[in-house]
Amino acid sequence: MRIISIVNQKGGCGKTITAVNLSDCLSLRHKKVLLIDLDPQSNSTIAMGIEEKDINKCMYDAFCNGVQLREVIKEMYPNFFVAPSRLKLSAVEQYLSGQDGRETVLKTLIEPVKNEFDYVVIDCSPSIGLLTFNALRACNEAVIPIETSSFSIHGLGRLLGTIELMSEKCGHTISFKALATIFDKRTKFSWEMLEEIKHHFGERLFSSIIHNNVRLKESARAGKPISRFDTGSLGFFDYDNLAKEILAQQDTVKVEPAKAPLKTDRGVLFSCFAPNAQHVQLVGDFNNWTPNQIYLENKAGEGTWKKTLLLPRGKYQYRYIIDGLWVHDPNNDMTEYSPYGGLNSVLEI
Repeated sequence: MRIISIVNQKGGCGKTITAVNLSDCLSLRHKKVLLIDLDPQSNSTIAMGIEEKDINKCMYDAFCNGVQLREVIKEMYPNFFVAPSRLKLSAVEQYLSGQDGRETVLKTLIEPVKNEFDYVVIDCSPSIGLLTFNALRACNEAVIPIETSSFSIHGLGRLLGTIELMSEKCGHTISFKALATIFDKRTKFSWEMLEEIKHHFGERLFSSIIHNNVRLKESARAGKPISRFDTGSLGFFDYDNLAKEILAQQDTVKVEPAKAPLKTDRGVLFSCFAPNAQHVQLVGDFNNWTPNQIYLENKAGEGTWKKTLLLPRGKYQYRYIIDGLWVHDPNNDMTEYSPYGGLNSVLEI
């Protein structure tokens, strides 16, 4: 199962429209999809045509009242399910304040239903608070919609820093990509913004572009995904392309799990599970922490990257670099604080 958070602390960037229509387009391609509305404004719930009177239990009840996620879920279309939200979800942060494990509540809620869905898509609130932290801890991928009709790329540092913090402090690596939205091909400014986004994100930018399309707004107001409203619209074409691009990425498969470094007859075997990574490197005091020297290999194409090194007896510190992001080894409990920040993994031979 793939869990994807649609996240940006800026409002008006097409986050909810992306969550709803990506979920629906995936379901139309025979994937069983759960859309979780984790925004107290309940925009995804409204965009799906779910009225407050039709909601018996919502995500607030799952977070605060011990209700199982399965009791919250509503089937909307074949293969498409929604866990709705209400305004009272905004009280979750206060309710959970000071409680242990408050950042992993959503992850715990999803666990009993993870084998029932192919995809879980989470529509996050437009802020970096406890609800967004829960979404990021629960997901293994993130889509960051960026509006091309404003300077929305500025201010993303806190979000990207939060994703990096997840990796540094929790050993939880999130593969993220940006999505250009509300693109108006008629304006020079939109083209300039698109080039700036490409410059900042490079390979971490979806090829699909979501054009400015009034039919998307009309479908949300009608309480329907665009595929149930106007399949001839540019909006449907764009989100269907995005769904195909995401489906083309490697789905979760059963793999040999990554382990802490293992001494073998050929040397020390390092392994790192990063199914959506383009490159995984290994750095440590054994190579003076120099990047671009030691690359792990994903020979089976199953997401577990491996490399065997011949190392003399001794004690070493190391990290992995996953698509440019430095992380300690989540499978190795032996760590030491780095003088430059974060944790280094420790290996003794």
